Amino acid sequence: MKERKRINLNSYLFANLVIVGVLLIGLWNRQPVWDVSLRFPNLLLILVLINTILIFREVILGGRPIQIRSRQKKESRQKLRNLNELRGVLRNSPAIDENLLNRALLRLLEICGSDSITIYLLENAQCRQVAGAGELPAALNGSRFINREKVIFIKFPGSLGEEEVGKISGSNRQISFKSALIRLELTALPLTLHQNKLALCVFSSREAHKAPPIPMASTALFLETLLTLIDTAGNTGDGRYKDKSTGLFLYECFADSFETEVERSERYKQEMSLFTISIRGFNSLNSENAQQISRSAASALKQSLRRLDLMFCGKNEGEFLAILTETSAEVAEIVAKRVQKTFAKQNEKFDFIKSSNLQMFIGSAAYPVDATHGAGLLEKSRESLNQAINENVEFKSYGAINGSSKGENHG
Repeated sequence: MKERKRINLNSYLFANLVIVGVLLIGLWNRQPVWDVSLRFPNLLLILVLINTILIFREVILGGRPIQIRSRQKKESRQKLRNLNELRGVLRNSPAIDENLLNRALLRLLEICGSDSITIYLLENAQCRQVAGAGELPAALNGSRFINREKVIFIKFPGSLGEEEVGKISGSNRQISFKSALIRLELTALPLTLHQNKLALCVFSSREAHKAPPIPMASTALFLETLLTLIDTAGNTGDGRYKDKSTGLFLYECFADSFETEVERSERYKQEMSLFTISIRGFNSLNSENAQQISRSAASALKQSLRRLDLMFCGKNEGEFLAILTETSAEVAEIVAKRVQKTFAKQNEKFDFIKSSNLQMFIGSAAYPVDATHGAGLLEKSRESLNQAINENVEFKSYGAINGSSKGENHG
């Protein structure tokens, strides 16, 4: 819908002030207000009143803060659009590989307007460039970043020495840096990876540098997840960490991945949801039919969830787990119903379905609404699943059990 054009209130203000001035003059002269004539001195008095108010209009009327709020809302909407465009790189990518990270950085480069984006992996005193896009400023060529007890330093080549870039906060906030030694400005975004490894995403420009117009916390979360997915894809090339039949991660991988995602959600203050899934009647199927149903469930999950989400086989046969990053309780319910609908549709092609009593149940719990730590979240998700099975309803959220639920877009 087209946005309405803002009405300029200056003309109304001017007219009202003239009328008020006339009324005040009439009252001062003890004359009826309809019998006041605008002589030159009176007109000057009116103009003085108008000018005085217009001079202080920003303080009196708050005009400028309104404009600032309007501009901030517009910038916020643009940042969200930019973030969705960045996520689209992963959504539209045919495969998860090392080239995906470079494509994401190229798209991020177009969005933020920087000349260069580089990701460094910081291990002890070592600094290794993982990926990059654009042209590095001359001042960064040969320079390396060092992490010393949660404080980032940049060491310049030759005898230029080093400078402190900034301290890493608990929430991995962006660090703005301007060198006092050389002509260099940059924005450094800390990234926490698997096993608490630290990476640094550096935005820099050859000329005047500006902060990237994108939500930095969400960008950090996206890049961390992307790096984890790429690392996992590389490690699972031999199939050791994935179930050969469904292509989902093995249950043994769940605990470590779940702990990492809970820590990320806490660090960036993002919502997250956990699905525990069980298929009733699965154990009554023969081996061949059970494999078909497992593949059908895995396919429904892959089609309905995003690539940023993580899907696992459960501890027992016919059980599955899914971690939905940046997803609230309300949106998780929408996604769960999408999974169940896709699962049911895929099973229509199987003849044995008619004689079986198969049904997919999903229990869900959300961080931080239902629990603020991993063990509690898993326990409440399982409790929701048991409640769904007992009540014979396909989906049950822990928030529904307690009569509370909140939501946000699953973008």
